[in-house]
Order: sequence, then structure tokens, then C-alpha cells
Amino acid sequence: MFSFFQKKSKSKKLFLKYLSFFLLVSLFSFVLSYFYFGTKIIYGLFYLIRITSYFIFFNYVWNYIGGREGRKKLLIYSLISVSVISAIFGWIQMAILPDLKILFYIGWDMHLYRLAGTFFDPTFLGLIIVFGLILSIFRLTEKVEKKYIAITIFLLISLAFTYARACYLAFFVGILVIALLKKKFRKVIYLALGLVLIALILPTANNHSNALTRVFSITARITNYKETIQIIRKFPVFGVGYNNLCVARNMYIGEESFASHACSGSDSSLLLILATTGVVGFLVFIGGGIRIYQMLPKDDNKIILIASGAAVFTHSIFSNSLFYPWVMGYLIILLAVSLKE
Repeated sequence: MFSFFQKKSKSKKLFLKYLSFFLLVSLFSFVLSYFYFGTKIIYGLFYLIRITSYFIFFNYVWNYIGGREGRKKLLIYSLISVSVISAIFGWIQMAILPDLKILFYIGWDMHLYRLAGTFFDPTFLGLIIVFGLILSIFRLTEKVEKKYIAITIFLLISLAFTYARACYLAFFVGILVIALLKKKFRKVIYLALGLVLIALILPTANNHSNALTRVFSITARITNYKETIQIIRKFPVFGVGYNNLCVARNMYIGEESFASHACSGSDSSLLLILATTGVVGFLVFIGGGIRIYQMLPKDDNKIILIASGAAVFTHSIFSNSLFYPWVMGYLIILLAVSLKE
């Protein structure tokens, strides 16, 4: 279990190969960035180490499963529990600290009367909740059980109170995938309408930060997209190195504090890949994703993974959620469960 290459399988080897290609491109672009930024790249080195840790995490999850169906089920149940517990902490935060403006001075965004939980961000909490909804709704399409009905209702209400529109859209895309692949359109439509109904009756109290018609966040994202595209145009082939985006932003866009949680990110994960690893890294990433999809066996776990992946892809257009550690952890576990021995 503790040996890095303890379990050998064709699926595992192929996955590690495709991931290795992306890591090698990321490493090459990072080394190349030394000639642009000098010793400032030390800040980005920690991000490169973190993405490498995902590689190791997948290996250990795979070895833990060891082809045992019981352990696969345990991990799926555990992931649902993670979503439920995250939502519970969101409600605790809402009761104790509904106004997160006091965290603005240490680099967090200001949120008022929104579920943010221990992530201090409604967008990321909302996505973790969406994962739990996909898992519980999938179970309901198989068999109607009271516990999954209760979990689904609780998570739906919790998702609504994040006021995160990107998460709403990710939810709709995720359950649409389930509906198409499982051919359970009626149940899924009812759930989608349930979220719409809850969202329409949400209390906003004239608070601009949680009004569903707010436009300031859209304007901020467009500005962020433009800034990231500026950097992409300067380094189109291999990018600025993973993840030297904050260094590049300070050099080419305008001074921004390294303490800001937004400095090293982009409001689009795909733009982040393009900016940090260039067109080469982007093509390797997309190509690897397609090949991994083709490797997956046709079973229920594949449907769950594809639905969750579609939700993340949708969400990552509006937020740098694809490389968020908790999101990557969730997806890596689902991938390890889905790949065949």
C-alpha cells in the first residue's frame, strides 16, 4: 500500500503517463520562466509542488482501493459525507459570522449573508455541494431511498444559499449529463425546477452582494479574462511557467499583493493553463483528458465521474476551480474509483 508502484495495471499506467506529460511540460515551462523572471519564480515553485502532489495522491488512492468494490463504495459514501459536512459548516458560519468583510484585509473576498463555510468562499463551497448532489441524485435515479431524498433536499437548499450562479449552472450541467446517460429525465427535471424555485424565493434584502442579478462580479471577471489574455499573448507557446501568474501579473499588468488569493489565479481554469503552460501545455492537458475518458469502463462510476467533470468544467469557466485542492481531491478519488484494474 505504501509503495509508489505497488499496484500495476494498464489503466493506471496510462493515466500516470498522460499526467506525467502535463507535469513535464509544466516543469519545462517553469524552468524556462527563470530567464523571464529570475529568482522571483520561487513563489510559483510551491504551486508546481502542489500539482505534483496530486500525482502522488492518485497513486495512494488507487493502491488503497486495490480493486475492492467495498472500498470503492466506502469512498463514494465518504465523498457524500464531505459535501454534507461542508454544507453544515456553511450554516454554522452563516449563524456565527454572516459578514465576511472582516477577512478582506487578509486577502479574502467580501461576502454577506452567503454560505461560505470553512472555504471562506461561496463559489468553492457551492461546487463541493454540487458534487454531493450529483452523487445523491445518481443514487435516487437507481433507487428512491429516504436518506438520499433528505440529503438531496438539504444540499439543494444549501446550494441555493451560496448565491453562487456559477454553481447553479454547474449543477444543471451535471444533472443534465446524468439525465442523458441514465435516461431519467423526469426525476432530474423536477430537481432542477426545485433549485430554480428556491433561488427565486431567496431573501436578498436589497443586498447587492447576493442579488442574483448582480453585474459587478461579471465586470470583474471580464477584466480578469482580459488581463490573463494579455499575458497569454506575451508567452503563447510555453506560457509563464506553472504557476508564475502572480509574478507575470505584477510585471506586465499592475502591482498586486502576493498575499491576495486572486493574484496567482485566473477566473478561468482553461485560461490559467494557457497562461502558465502555453498552447503546448493546453493541448497536452486536453489530449490527456480525452484519452483518459476513452479508457473509462462503461459503468455507473463513469457516469458519476463524467457528470462531476462536466460540472467542474462549466464552473471553471467562471472561477479557477479546476486546480483547487479540494476539487482536485474529489475528482481524483472519483477517477481512481472509476478506472478498471
